[in-house]
Amino acid sequence: MSINSAKQIVPGLAFESGGELDLQNAKALARVQVKTADYTVLETDSGTTFTTYGDTGAIIFTLPTNPKKGLNYRFIQSTDQDLTITAGTADTLITYNNLLADGVATSTASHQIGAVIEVLADGNAFHAWCTSGHTFTVVDI
Repeated sequence: MSINSAKQIVPGLAFESGGELDLQNAKALARVQVKTADYTVLETDSGTTFTTYGDTGAIIFTLPTNPKKGLNYRFIQSTDQDLTITAGTADTLITYNNLLADGVATSTASHQIGAVIEVLADGNAFHAWCTSGHTFTVVDI
């Protein structure tokens, strides 16, 4: 089947009869990964939302060593366990009232489920903030 004869190849992505892609109504699915053990986050994971659904213990996510401009990640705590996000290189995480943090954690019992931590790199450091109104702790190693 040629592109010219196909009206729709992928759900949500329609080609017109002339072979032009109609992006006006296209929908992209979010990249989501479920992790139940410690994980070293890759640059290629940028744009991914990580959840901890089903984990039975504390989980540590380690960010890449280079805070390359534009890298971004979201972490959602889906259980009542500790969730820690650590910098791949010491003192390269900026967060609440700390320019040289090594990480952030959701470690207050009964205040973990549903916590969301966003991380964005600006080329010099990673910035981390909690977007869900939950409490998190700054980690210095």
